[in-house]
Amino acid sequence: IRGDINICLMGDPGTAKSQLLKYIAGISPRGVYTTGKGSSGVGLTAAVVRDPVTGDMALEGGALVMADRGICCIDEFDKMDESDRTAIHEVMEQQTISIAKAGITTTLNARAAVLAAANPLYGRYNIRKSIS
Repeated sequence: IRGDINICLMGDPGTAKSQLLKYIAGISPRGVYTTGKGSSGVGLTAAVVRDPVTGDMALEGGALVMADRGICCIDEFDKMDESDRTAIHEVMEQQTISIAKAGITTTLNARAAVLAAANPLYGRYNIRKSIS
């Protein structure tokens, strides 16, 4: 049974989508706000980094891992690269992140609801086109 619901808010620019996302991330106990334009797939999921002191490899959780059991608000979802957008499919479907990088193979929990905001294609909603 899926416990979290993923929502995409679609609306014309200037309809306070970003403000709503920031407010929800602020009042949620485990809320994380990020922008799709400034986040990569690695920044949303997890990255393997080298410790400068020991030289060991370590995992660093991204926005979706930090929002585990909370909500991850992603603004400007329409401006994300397609490859970055596909990186969050596993999170929305399985609520986990599978990592196999630099000799590290693991699965991280990312039981977060995703609330995304996007502008319509070509910047404004066209009332002459049907939804289908």
